[in-house]
Amino acid sequence: MIKQCGATLAVTLIMLFLITLLGVSTMQVTSMQEKMASTLQDKELSFNAAETALAAGESWLMSLSILPPAVSTCNPFPCVQAPYQNLVVTAQTNTWWETNSAVYNTSLTNITTQPRYYIEALQFVPDSPVIGDSSVKSKGVTYYQVTARGTGSTTSSVTILQTSLGRRF
Repeated sequence: MIKQCGATLAVTLIMLFLITLLGVSTMQVTSMQEKMASTLQDKELSFNAAETALAAGESWLMSLSILPPAVSTCNPFPCVQAPYQNLVVTAQTNTWWETNSAVYNTSLTNITTQPRYYIEALQFVPDSPVIGDSSVKSKGVTYYQVTARGTGSTTSSVTILQTSLGRRF
């Protein structure tokens, strides 16, 4: 009989170990890719929600036929607010948004909270300066800033968008 050394068994075990390592690392990569895809989808949901609310605010502002007054307390929403001083929009909580903004009135699915927006009156820029007589109402453009906030399917995914808009009345 030929004496057996067990080399085949050793080589087979080493190959099985390497294939197992390859399989485990592939599963970890796949798991990480699924998490990244889920986060990307969540961020896209929040962006789309914020963009929808932004468009609603712009649409409301463009539908007005007369110059809306800028008020310090907005009730009912939507309305045009006086500009906030030293406001860091990204630092505001969900409660602040619920108190100080209008909700998008069509229910969106797959998001934690419905998107919200508020409109600030920035300034009026006359077409030409009126010198001397302040009783003459000059024509010009009133500038507004619309700010919207949307969330995704989790509360950790928040998107805030702003746009500036000029309007003649």
